[in-house]
Amino acid sequence: MRLHTLLLLSLLAFPTVAAADERMLFAFEDANAAQGWQAVNDGVMGGRSDGRFRITDAGHLEFFGTLSLENNGGFASVRTNGRNLGLQADDAILLRVKGDGREYACNVYAGRNRYSYRQTFTTKKGEWLEVALPLDRFTATWRGRVFPNEQLDPSQITGIGFLLGDKKPGPFTLLVDSIRAGEPSPPDSAVTCTGTYPHHIQGVCRDEESLYWSFTTTLVKTDKAGNVLKRIPVANHHGDLCLHDGRLFVAVNLGAFNDPQGNADSWVYVYDADTLDEIARHETQEVFHGAGGIGVRNDHFFVVGGLPDGVDENYVYEYDDSFTFLTTHTIPSGHTHLGIQTAAFADDRWWCLHTNVSTTPRTTASATMLKCGRSWSLPATCWQCFKATAIRTTCRNTAAFPTARWLPWWKVQEQTTTATHGSTSRPQACWR
Repeated sequence: MRLHTLLLLSLLAFPTVAAADERMLFAFEDANAAQGWQAVNDGVMGGRSDGRFRITDAGHLEFFGTLSLENNGGFASVRTNGRNLGLQADDAILLRVKGDGREYACNVYAGRNRYSYRQTFTTKKGEWLEVALPLDRFTATWRGRVFPNEQLDPSQITGIGFLLGDKKPGPFTLLVDSIRAGEPSPPDSAVTCTGTYPHHIQGVCRDEESLYWSFTTTLVKTDKAGNVLKRIPVANHHGDLCLHDGRLFVAVNLGAFNDPQGNADSWVYVYDADTLDEIARHETQEVFHGAGGIGVRNDHFFVVGGLPDGVDENYVYEYDDSFTFLTTHTIPSGHTHLGIQTAAFADDRWWCLHTNVSTTPRTTASATMLKCGRSWSLPATCWQCFKATAIRTTCRNTAAFPTARWLPWWKVQEQTTTATHGSTSRPQACWR
């Protein structure tokens, strides 16, 4: 039986802002604009990174230098602090920046509070970008640790800055044209992807121009309006996907899912994002119960997958950018039905999605925020804490899917997709 799928996805890489609501916080039109700014690098803890700043002749703040990992270092930053910025709860920090393709953090500071509140953004090499960072998505940090329960009071913000700590040694440059404040527009833009596919939706990712959809045995590329640009048949089972450096990386399992004996056949297939031509296949046989989802962070790939009944922990498999296996992260999650279907990094933390099935014909899909903490000795960029539930949506066996928020900036609604499962009709893609 072929299924008709309607999926509505809010298009929100960065929130947009109405110009009338903008307020200038910092402009860099003359050399005096450097007053009050200072560089703070890992030398304060023995590191050797060299981060500097200057005001260019073109009127930009240039944050530049060399990141070093020697002596347990690994960060460089520039900041200003000392005057109340007059920010409000519904404001966003609005940046116009040009970088080198690396991921930077924007930090804000609240008076004498010991925390810096952080939100990351990714630059495109040599391109000016408009970036909006809502204040309610900044996360408290202190000495490399994350404190997700510490709330930011926007009215107390007295400073702002930029930090590089992506663990990639070498030179860097970030140009900042302006720092403004404004209220983001609501995420009410939607895309409809219609079509007939033999299986259900597994994952969606996007760039500035296109959306990419994995439908288990079909890979689809659409424009921002949802018009199909390209679709290709792919091997069963193509799972969740991510986009990195102009390529699509898809978690693929050609064997058995959730098998206690590990009879999976796990791979990552790589496609050119422009043409959908297949570029490479990487074996990921370490994913013992079947690769189902994939995310990327700092050029490392994290693959998640299935889980047999009776196993009370989940596993995340980390690979470098050549797909050399690095390590397995064990997540003390308790049992989650079918493991973890997908994972993605957003708002300075990892998010995953898993399903818990009760004895009634109902499936509960929980998007679980994997926040950093101190309970387990894992890298700060990976899973360090579990069981902080962000959102939950219930898919009933006869009703259309309810609206469900997954990531804070990604709203997904899926309707009228059902399939026969034994004698019970149930949603085929209730985790989405």
